[in-house]
Amino acid sequence: MTWTILIALAVLWWLIATFVLSGPDLSRYDSFVGEQFDDHPEDAESTAEFLAKVKTVRIDATKTKSFRNGFALVRKFADELSDGLETDSVFSPVVANGVNCEWTVANGVDTTRRVLFVHGGAFIMGSPKGHRQFTDQLSKLANAAVLSVDYRMMPEHSRMKSVLDTQQAYHWMLEQGPSGHQEASFVLVAGDSAGGNLALMLSSWSKTGAKQRPDGVIGFSPSTDMTLSSPTIKRNRDTDKLLGEGLGALSKFPKSLKAWVGLFFMRVRPSNKLVSPIYDDLSDLPPTLLHASSNEMLLGDSMRYTNKAIAQGSNVTLQVWKDQVHDWHLFNMHKGSANQAWDEVKKFIDSL
Repeated sequence: MTWTILIALAVLWWLIATFVLSGPDLSRYDSFVGEQFDDHPEDAESTAEFLAKVKTVRIDATKTKSFRNGFALVRKFADELSDGLETDSVFSPVVANGVNCEWTVANGVDTTRRVLFVHGGAFIMGSPKGHRQFTDQLSKLANAAVLSVDYRMMPEHSRMKSVLDTQQAYHWMLEQGPSGHQEASFVLVAGDSAGGNLALMLSSWSKTGAKQRPDGVIGFSPSTDMTLSSPTIKRNRDTDKLLGEGLGALSKFPKSLKAWVGLFFMRVRPSNKLVSPIYDDLSDLPPTLLHASSNEMLLGDSMRYTNKAIAQGSNVTLQVWKDQVHDWHLFNMHKGSANQAWDEVKKFIDSL
């Protein structure tokens, strides 16, 4: 009788993981589509320098022999990524519909033009302060004021809190500028990595959830599928020198176990369209630009999103750079392929 119960529970575990927590099969969207760019001679040195810093932080975090202290050290590193930035941009804290945010306003930009920026960090780290290099660059390229969202993160909060905070900040930004009440004349939504996930969520959600839709959307190495079902999650595990250690370990779990782990940590179904925008209706999207690296684990997330969106009639462009570190736009800012990638971002913004 005991074995019968255990087998029944195991089958129920598998059925829920497969048909409730996981999304439908997306393998038909795995073919490559988009533009490809070669790497740059400067890339290897700049990437090595950044990865050496990451390695040092990981070692120091381990030496604390405390999860709490080690985690705090990693978050501190993420918050200091933009330290030393020299710019004429002004950074100002603001509360947007109850959500902590920060304005970045470059000298002389048109503040009726707005960018909502959502930072990366695996939904557990990162901040507007740490991503000021990003928002400074976007403010200048877009001739716009940039509102950077300091959304609530895991593990202190559920994954849905980041969704709600991003939505609330977007509502507020449509009517409020750095100087007070003023409706936006142009709206761009952008995010890197985890922030790219939230930017793409907002893109679909805005069709029915907001009074004004973005004029354009940009995802930098975005995550689109929290079920981790893309084939490059496993295939690029060894070539992704940034995500391979943490996400790589999770990628080795059986599919059903990954689904339950995702539910436990996020406190929401991994295939929910608000946390996995790949499972949403991708028709009638704003013009969208995605960037990814050929050797990163999240490449397949962008490929699948692009192919599905195009199949449903949307204007989504994927550009892939050879052998870059995940989110190289930030980590290798102003060097090699990062410069070329930002040039493509400028072209996209100018085309809107």
